[in-house]
Amino acid sequence: MTPKPWVDPAKAASETLVRSGQPRLANRRAIDVEKIAREFCRVEPMFIPDLSPSGKPLLGLYSPDLNAILINSDNVEVRQRFTLAHEIGHIQLEHDHGGADSLFELPEIKTFECSDDGVGFTGADERSIGRFRRAEIRANQFAAHLLMPESLVREVWREENGNEERVARTLQVSKVSLGYRLLDLRLG
Repeated sequence: MTPKPWVDPAKAASETLVRSGQPRLANRRAIDVEKIAREFCRVEPMFIPDLSPSGKPLLGLYSPDLNAILINSDNVEVRQRFTLAHEIGHIQLEHDHGGADSLFELPEIKTFECSDDGVGFTGADERSIGRFRRAEIRANQFAAHLLMPESLVREVWREENGNEERVARTLQVSKVSLGYRLLDLRLG
């Protein structure tokens, strides 16, 4: 098997937005991440209360066998949206891209579980744990860029006169996620 290519999460998110047609929610600002999952990745988002298939609560789970992304519906909506974008990031960066045409040639992994604390590895050596953590960081980076593309954040930031609360509400993301993105863009 050839080694998988390293792909910049920001570029992968941008490519996903372009290839999906940059779908928007009813407010015409926030990215419609469910539509990206369904229509572009051809993976069904499923919102499940108390998502804990292995006994440990999870934020989300991508299962190629089910062709679904399972999201813990007990979380607030902005957390669910970020988790869905995060799982799409795993699909784009590490899996075979759901049912859509792959952005890259990558080997398939059967499931990828994402817990609240980011530690879901058992019986693994340090290198495996390191790869797992890097994959989680990359999926988070992908999610941030997918939900908060630079041009959209800058535009809404100007329209809302730098009011973080209104920008977060408009983009339908958490203030914490927006805060990190604003730091990345040197706006905060």
